[in-house]
Amino acid sequence: MTQKTTKFRQSVRRLKSMIIGGDFRPGERLLEDRLEEILGLGRTPLREALLLLQGEGLVERNHGWYVAETDPSDLPRLFDARAISEGTLAALAARACPPERLRELEDLCTAMETWPEITRGELNKHNVRFHEVIAAAADNRFITEFWEKTLFQHWQLRLPVMFSAEQIVVMQAQHRAIFTAIAEADPERAEMAAREHVNTTRDIVLAALKDLEGTPGFGL
Repeated sequence: MTQKTTKFRQSVRRLKSMIIGGDFRPGERLLEDRLEEILGLGRTPLREALLLLQGEGLVERNHGWYVAETDPSDLPRLFDARAISEGTLAALAARACPPERLRELEDLCTAMETWPEITRGELNKHNVRFHEVIAAAADNRFITEFWEKTLFQHWQLRLPVMFSAEQIVVMQAQHRAIFTAIAEADPERAEMAAREHVNTTRDIVLAALKDLEGTPGFGL
């Protein structure tokens, strides 16, 4: 792999992380001059990078480049996709999870279980990392990229849902169940636990959004 190719791939990953991380708002126009400066790319490789991200559904082209927007009505189908991808990643991780990944997963479970001694922000950070470690342990970039796309489209909606204390306790127990299945090298149980976790989130979110129907500025 040439140095030029390596730099291009790093730039694509950086731009992808910026979009998924919320540095650019849904629907925001991506100014090529600014991106060239940020990424250190020329006009042609930048457009090649944007075309790659268009193929992943992260950006759209319409008289310029824009961050893709997600239709809230797609949320139930989006959760179906998350259940499939997260379940598969957990099953793959259970087949051969490196010891260092297992240790990190256990540490993250323990850290999350200290809530409410930690803030919701810290809890969310640990939650995100927990699922990232599972994806890394699964070691399948194709499924991971699909999963990342579902996360981007989910968080892009900026859903006004606050989990209750009781719901958080349930979610932590599910994290522990996923970890235990992976640690015990049980792919089937790991997949089932991960799917149950996503489905629980789906039920909570959809129920909360149903209560918000009719709120000005909100539509599902």
